[in-house]
Amino acid sequence: MRPSARNIIFFAAIATFWLCRETRADDARQRELFESKIRPVLVEQCYSCHSSQAKELKGGLSVETAEALRRGGDSGPALTPGKPAESLLLEALKYDGLEMPPSGRLNDQVVADFETWIRDGAWDPRTGSAAPAAKPSTIDIEAGKQHWAFQPVQRHRPPATKRTDWATTSIDPFVLAKLEELGLAPATDADVETLVRRLHVDLTGLPPTPEQWRADVAALNADFETAYVELVDRLLQSDQFGVHWGRHWLDIARYADSNGGDFNATFHNAWRYRNYVVDSLNADKPYDRFVREQIAGDLLPAADDRQRTEQLVATGFLMLGTKMLSERDKEKLTMDVADEQINTIGASLLGMTLGCARCHDHKFDPIPTRDYYALAGIFLSTRTLHGESQKYVSTWQRVNLPAAPEHVEAVQSHARQQKQLDEKIKQLKQKLQVAERQLAAAGDSLLADDQSAVVRGNWTKSTFKSPFVGVGYLHDHREGKGDKSVTFTLKPRQAGRYQVQLAFTPHADHAAKAPVDLRAGELQQRVLVNQTRKPSIDGQYEAIAEVELQADAPLEVTVSNEGTQGYVIVDAVRLRRIGADAATGAKADANDADDTDDEAGTAAREAKREVEQLKQALTKAEDELKQHKTAAPKPLPQAFAVAEMPEIVDCELCIRGQHRVRGDKIPRGFLSVLPASATFDNQSSGRLQLAEWLTNPSHPLTSRVIVNRVWRHMFGEGLVRTVDNFGALGDRPSHPELLDELAGRFTAPAADGGWAWSLKSLIRELALSRVYRLSSQHDESSWQRDPENQLLWRANRRRLTAESIRDAMLSCAGTLDLTPGGSPVPGLGTLVTTNSADAEQYEGTRSASRSIYLPIIRNELPVSLAAFDFADPDLVVGRRAETNVPAQALLLLNSPEVMEAAKQAAARIAVRAQYDPAKETSTAAERGKMLRRLVVEAYETTLNRTPSPAEQSRDAKFLARIGDGGPPSEKTDTLQELARLVHVLMASTEFRLLE
Repeated sequence: MRPSARNIIFFAAIATFWLCRETRADDARQRELFESKIRPVLVEQCYSCHSSQAKELKGGLSVETAEALRRGGDSGPALTPGKPAESLLLEALKYDGLEMPPSGRLNDQVVADFETWIRDGAWDPRTGSAAPAAKPSTIDIEAGKQHWAFQPVQRHRPPATKRTDWATTSIDPFVLAKLEELGLAPATDADVETLVRRLHVDLTGLPPTPEQWRADVAALNADFETAYVELVDRLLQSDQFGVHWGRHWLDIARYADSNGGDFNATFHNAWRYRNYVVDSLNADKPYDRFVREQIAGDLLPAADDRQRTEQLVATGFLMLGTKMLSERDKEKLTMDVADEQINTIGASLLGMTLGCARCHDHKFDPIPTRDYYALAGIFLSTRTLHGESQKYVSTWQRVNLPAAPEHVEAVQSHARQQKQLDEKIKQLKQKLQVAERQLAAAGDSLLADDQSAVVRGNWTKSTFKSPFVGVGYLHDHREGKGDKSVTFTLKPRQAGRYQVQLAFTPHADHAAKAPVDLRAGELQQRVLVNQTRKPSIDGQYEAIAEVELQADAPLEVTVSNEGTQGYVIVDAVRLRRIGADAATGAKADANDADDTDDEAGTAAREAKREVEQLKQALTKAEDELKQHKTAAPKPLPQAFAVAEMPEIVDCELCIRGQHRVRGDKIPRGFLSVLPASATFDNQSSGRLQLAEWLTNPSHPLTSRVIVNRVWRHMFGEGLVRTVDNFGALGDRPSHPELLDELAGRFTAPAADGGWAWSLKSLIRELALSRVYRLSSQHDESSWQRDPENQLLWRANRRRLTAESIRDAMLSCAGTLDLTPGGSPVPGLGTLVTTNSADAEQYEGTRSASRSIYLPIIRNELPVSLAAFDFADPDLVVGRRAETNVPAQALLLLNSPEVMEAAKQAAARIAVRAQYDPAKETSTAAERGKMLRRLVVEAYETTLNRTPSPAEQSRDAKFLARIGDGGPPSEKTDTLQELARLVHVLMASTEFRLLE
């Protein structure tokens, strides 16, 4: 295939992938939009007139259910899903004819949220007829306790089975008994080759190397039982175990290296939490300790600095959620952050949808709203946000980690010196600004700062980006497009030709076409200024026009945000007279000063001299600061961690979730359906009590949920298939006694035959079971009785995770770097702006690392991961999707990275197969033998199996380029053909499946 054609196919594959990705329904995102943006507005702004709460239903319209909205009222249907332009609801919100709510138009963001919601299909879970709904009944907690998941965990003896020689662990009888009860038989055991690959991938996320695979297969064939146990134990002790299983945990911890949301700030210290997870799992840290550290590590005692560091870093679990940092209503932001934390703990640790109780009692589970706000008090008493990075933009809590005293002193001393230099530079800049104004007044330059301008609309003052003129600059906050402007008026003392210069700070997210209107007498001119590029004059000013002006005649310069995309920046406007013999503005000033009367000329020369002196002093001070920063000691390590708030509070119940409409104050606590005896005081948030409640061995949810998650990763499906929902809407366990036995044994002490919260012990038991060893072979009779394999009569065929697919290719190529990674976003600064470019750029910087160490940029995941259903980092994801779409195959066939990996793998295969180019001219028999050796090595490297004789014959012919009985093809390089064969194998379905 020609390179140009391959490139076209590659980019077509990428385009197809994104189309498929965007068109796949994402119920979780739609639910999040409705619950956080749509329902609260309907309740707060509409229910008083358009629901069962209204004394009289206005306009015959109810907005209380999905059906009611679609049916509409006197004016017709209120909305048409997928068609915002045809929806009366949106028309009313826009005040376009209809005007609702009557109290005043809602802000642009709310209107935009409704437009997005309607365009995406108006997802709405509120069922019922259009008639006013009945008042909800009070939750019956005692009845709710009867749900299976809230019952105490009970240990169970393995049941008796007809086949007494089949089981290898205590797990197997539970499965076999159910099969025998229904007259089903388990599948045969998987072959040794399949088991070796399965164990390596399930325990480390990596397929075995050819050398490992051959050695393990040989050992199992020699003494299966002994070698199998040794193989499981060896893989559990591998450092790659923590990498693979750590990534499973990061899925439910919603790990990312950036915030996402409206202000996609980078999380430069999130990597410490990622590495903490990997290290904890490798060390087999007891799960109860693992959970306590993540909820309340900062409140636990520590034996030394190492443990203190671990515990502080662990609380990053509570920090990782996306936050709307530029939300101006900070009380709402605080409640939203607490809500995200409650949701996360509910889904990840309890398998419960706690967030559903924010606005009302849970519709299905015994979780009253009061329980939600009892938990909210704990997190409102926990500091997650701390201060602002710029006006209205919140930032998050950071904590210094333990460090050597001399290191701390060096950093503090350096900071004091830098503060002094910063203050010196600030004062010099202020003096320089005054001197430049004096020079402008004495000569032929004029400067107008934003403080002296006429402002129309709501502009935001900022000092976030520098340099700027004066005390700051203005920006339009990307809002109110067409409604905002800033007008400067300048009056030159002398007539002449002037250059108009606009000051602004550049950035990629600023407006590329900011309109600037010039008006003076008959002059009317519009200029479009690109504010994404650095200004050409001293990095601060951009020349935008040259104009002829009369003495004392005003020039109006108006910057607006009409028709713009991105932030519009307004800082200052400067006029520089263009002298007939002046080469530069500075020279023009000097010449013009000489042409004035003696007194004015003297003033101009003195002002110019002072400006030059101040510029020299400023340059020197800035050089000193630069050198000072170069000599900075290594920064103190910081953690992305929570802390206790200075003031401990109980949360007032928010009526219908509205943070401004408050009810009773709810004492901090847990779930009523699971009573606990914890006490709370005004000295601590209650996170420690929460952590202890969650990890109490008698807690019925914590152990069941994690055991089920582990089972799901080992077998492809959980005993409870809805791994994140153990509530009434979730599935019941397929083997309830087995789930309880595993959960009970998981928390029991070793003295009682338990695993003492050891995840490795649990995983080991599952890996050693006979059920785990089953083949995925299809049996028609069993399939007819149990098509979804809920009874586990065979192994589930599974696709490798996105990370394992990528890592397997690098492993085959021999380029995989197993070194633990640090921060993957050191060069991104504080804010991700060009997401696509940054994701690709920083994926490349560690292109040989295991995929867990790639940058996870919210809103723009690495393509190599996103194509294969990488977990959405905005959500708790206990079960990833496993799609099979054409874009995936196209990506593998046309990706330059995959082609390069295949080429590198082919070179290694040739070495291992002892390929000798000299034998290309030997006898046909010798050449055929050599080519078959290459084929065998290629299969064992990529697929971990020996190819069949038919495959060997077919692929050897491919390498030789000999058709079936036809003449030889044009001679090609054998290694080139081998690379193509390896590429085909890597792109095959078999490569990315686990039998």
